[in-house]
Amino acid sequence: MRVSQTLLSIPLLALASLSAWAEFPEQPIRFVTPYPPGGSHSLHAGIITTVAEPYFGQPMISVIRAGGGGAVAAAQIAQQPADGYTILFGDPTINSLRPQIEELGYSVDDFVPVARINYSPAVFVAGANAPFNDLDAMVAYAGENPGELVYSSDNVNGFTFVAFKMLEQATGTTMRGVEFGGGGPAMTQLLGGNTMAYAGAPSVVGEHIEAGTVTPICVTDYDRWGALPGVPTCQELGVDIIWHFWRGALVHRDTPPEIVQTLSDGFEQLVQDEGFLRLIGRIDSRVDFLDAAAFAELLAREQTDLKAMYDSLGE
Repeated sequence: MRVSQTLLSIPLLALASLSAWAEFPEQPIRFVTPYPPGGSHSLHAGIITTVAEPYFGQPMISVIRAGGGGAVAAAQIAQQPADGYTILFGDPTINSLRPQIEELGYSVDDFVPVARINYSPAVFVAGANAPFNDLDAMVAYAGENPGELVYSSDNVNGFTFVAFKMLEQATGTTMRGVEFGGGGPAMTQLLGGNTMAYAGAPSVVGEHIEAGTVTPICVTDYDRWGALPGVPTCQELGVDIIWHFWRGALVHRDTPPEIVQTLSDGFEQLVQDEGFLRLIGRIDSRVDFLDAAAFAELLAREQTDLKAMYDSLGE
């Protein structure tokens, strides 16, 4: 009798689990940005959460949890329940690179991908008081004054940090970064004349280029960026740098696949929303969506490639 009751209970438990997944979400979803306000992540997160509710059936709350160059938020989310209600707004540095080369409170395997929203190249820019205003002059200054070209950086092994390390490697120069914890603070320091250069997403530097408060140098993409057609690629200027920074949603690795798929489907609808596209355009960004399956393939390749790239930098 006990065996029969146990066997009968299995499909009932399965049905109960399926019912729970089918009803997801039943409460607001937290969308966690791991960097300070003012950078590309917080700008995109604000837009995403503004238009999200119709596509998820619940409000999506934007949460800023800065610290450790993004590692604090990632480590905390890796320890939270795997229920899909807390989403990390991740990127290649905190989800593909840093856990492989630093001792952090989480690993690359602690998250599963939900959806890539887009990617951005880095745009190198010079401050108003910098002793250079193009790539040749910038490289010449760094070559003649080793370690004296001071640039605003986000975090060690972060987006900007890697961009400048790649520039140093490609040009045989040495520059000095000062870490400010995120793109917003880093840009503020450049505008204040405390550093000479920066490399950030078009959504962060675009308005300052248009205002003439910084001078564009080059962009780290295969082609010129649509919103900045007058800015050449670094490759056009003879420096072979390609560096892409994606932004995407990830959740705890033990999140049920059905919930991951529900979230992925919601983001796929969200990125087609007219209001979302209009707001994204205002910050010189665009959509390059990948669903959960395609995003997983990208991450697997990227984690291998970034580790190899970092090893080649000798860091």
